Amino acid sequence: MTKTTQPETHHEDLTLKAINGIKNMLFSNEITSALRLNARDLSKRLNMSPTPVIQALKLLYFQGILGHVPHKGYFLETNTPQMIQDIFHLRLALESAGLETLPGRITSSGWQALDTAVAMHLDALEKNSARHVLLADMTFHTTLARISSGSAGERLMRNLFEMLYLKNRGVVLYISPRQRFGTHHQEILDHLKKSDIKAARKALQHHLTAVRDAVLSSMESQTDPDLDLNW
Repeated sequence: MTKTTQPETHHEDLTLKAINGIKNMLFSNEITSALRLNARDLSKRLNMSPTPVIQALKLLYFQGILGHVPHKGYFLETNTPQMIQDIFHLRLALESAGLETLPGRITSSGWQALDTAVAMHLDALEKNSARHVLLADMTFHTTLARISSGSAGERLMRNLFEMLYLKNRGVVLYISPRQRFGTHHQEILDHLKKSDIKAARKALQHHLTAVRDAVLSSMESQTDPDLDLNW
């Protein structure tokens, strides 16, 4: 049994490494919607064999991150405006429900984690680091999901963020003025600390609606009718 389990585990580890490597390239804009993803090229860039890279591409397709055309391969599929609205609609439903369960599940370490996430977000805004603003925003919301819904909720929330941030990085990264969202996380947290779930839910809805509208506005301003884009 040991002889068959170890290779499978090793293969899964390499596939996960390939997935994370491809996601990092997507986030750093090394892969754009104009490029078709070639497993052999990616394997050279990731310094691994093509097999785990091929598996990683398949899994990223099933996760909704990549698109696929039979006999042509995988590519970065950008979201349409409707898909973006659907993502935020789903986030609002999930996160609002999570706020209801959070008071009964949160511990002192949970409060500390949320305080840290808010501080990270404000620090990134002050330093005007767009990449770190995105990461800090995701950290705050995935932390809320982990506390309210456990590891399953955290994974689901992370996947929704990746569907937005990885597929529309250029649009999301340059939302302006991003400072107007700086106090939203703190407001949500302050209401939660007062056990005012109704006010926290209202603040959350205001936050997600504002960010959604900014993303859609940014997408509209960057759309070039002469390009063959997916929106």
